[in-house]
Amino acid sequence: MAQGGRLAGRVNDGNAKWWVLGASCFALFMAILDNLVVNVALPTISDDFSPTTTQLQWIVSAYTLVFAALQITAGGLGDRFGRKRFFLFGVALFTTTSALAALVQNTEWLIVARAVQGLGAAFIMPLSLSLISSVFPPEERGKALGIWSAVSVSGLAFGPIVGGAIVEYFAWQWIFLINVPIGIVAFLITSAVVKESRDESGQVATDIPGTVLVTGAIAALVWSLIEAGERGWGDSLIVGGLAVSAVLFAAFIWVEQHTEKPMVPLRFFKSSTFTGANLDSFAISFFISGIAFSMTLYWQNVHGYSAIRTGLTMLPMVITMMAFSPISGALVNRIGTRNLVTAGMLITGSAAFMYLRTSVGGTFLDVMPAMVVMGFGMALIFAPMTTAVLNSVESDKSGVASAVNGAVREMGFAFGVALLGTIMNQTYKSRFDGSSQVEGLRDPANAAFGPLQPAIDRVGEGINYAGRGIYNQEYFPGVPGDIADTLYAVSSAAFVDGMHRSFIITGVAIIGVAIGSFFLIKDSVAETPAKEPAVDVPAVTFGAAPGE
Repeated sequence: MAQGGRLAGRVNDGNAKWWVLGASCFALFMAILDNLVVNVALPTISDDFSPTTTQLQWIVSAYTLVFAALQITAGGLGDRFGRKRFFLFGVALFTTTSALAALVQNTEWLIVARAVQGLGAAFIMPLSLSLISSVFPPEERGKALGIWSAVSVSGLAFGPIVGGAIVEYFAWQWIFLINVPIGIVAFLITSAVVKESRDESGQVATDIPGTVLVTGAIAALVWSLIEAGERGWGDSLIVGGLAVSAVLFAAFIWVEQHTEKPMVPLRFFKSSTFTGANLDSFAISFFISGIAFSMTLYWQNVHGYSAIRTGLTMLPMVITMMAFSPISGALVNRIGTRNLVTAGMLITGSAAFMYLRTSVGGTFLDVMPAMVVMGFGMALIFAPMTTAVLNSVESDKSGVASAVNGAVREMGFAFGVALLGTIMNQTYKSRFDGSSQVEGLRDPANAAFGPLQPAIDRVGEGINYAGRGIYNQEYFPGVPGDIADTLYAVSSAAFVDGMHRSFIITGVAIIGVAIGSFFLIKDSVAETPAKEPAVDVPAVTFGAAPGE
């Protein structure tokens, strides 16, 4: 308490906004870090819990799914009842659940813990932006959000590095325990220096039906995308899951159109800037999560890198992003959000094709140019993209607007792992099963290979068994060295083929979104709120929402 009093005593009208920025960013770093910190530990977690490929995807996606689905409601609650109050609730919940996640004994409970972590993060992310927007005027937001973006980007960038160091020198459980001291400090600083603020317009909604519908829609879609990797796109459960998602999204749009105080004011999407910036958010997060998921497995399973070495492969991208993110925030008022975002998206899209230099016999130097280019492109995107979102709505709606943007961003993370992981897995299984070497090993005429069929089938089950896993005698006892070498070569090549297909799809998508955002984003600031006759907004206006 004494420490909190000393901090509060240092806050005055001249520096209050900078204290708010610092407190918000401190908690934000913790929540963003957990988007990717787990990825580098997946192979180690696999050794302990033996999850399936789909369960590996869920360990990542459970966090981002809840994070995405509940941000809008969290932002609305904060705007209505107190931004500081609910920000602190998110910090406390995230910190407590992080401690519990370190104690789980199986994959299922780890997935549950990750989902509850996502709930805490759903309050931290949008309300950090909302707190900042409430104290910085529009002409200063670019600079403030440049710092916010640098912290956000560093959380993403340092996630694999921090995770790798922890797994290498401690135990994977510490990737969760590290959040505990960070969360405690964030809670104390926020309590001491941040003043309470809320939307006084009386127009804030806590739309329970809308929340339930959009959460169900996103969950059904992510489940279908992940499970399709095992079941196939034509499976009745996958088709049914996609249909349920479409119906729930349609119901959500209808409810929002006919609710007096909707969770998402649909008039936001009348702004081409708001729509374009959110499309960019989705696309770039989609790419980041897909790269993090695939490259972690590539370095460790195909090339045999340690966890810490895998994390350190991200350094070229980290250094580039950290160097240029603050600069891009400062350039917003000079160059404009549209030009910066479009240039960044085009550069990042080109990096996706540069990752095609990866191969079974490749080296780190083959991949480093792609990482540098990707880091530079992303550094140009985050600050102007966030500025565009907040400048496209009036300040008293910043909580909901930032929540929508955060939700879209996290949906991109969830869908990136779900869809790109599924594409990789399906391509992998197809290439592995179609290999002439594998067909030879499965030939019934070769009776000597009969006892090896369970091992061969297991390697072919999914990408988590690709590469050097065949040399693990605990999982594959008694496999002769020459057969193990063959399975390593075939599975590694199949993994790289699947990874390349995901890179091509992502690169095309990002460049397409870049072109679209150039025509959608405008360099202007919303000053006066428009009336909200929600029922007058045609459904087609909100058509982008499910894709966000």
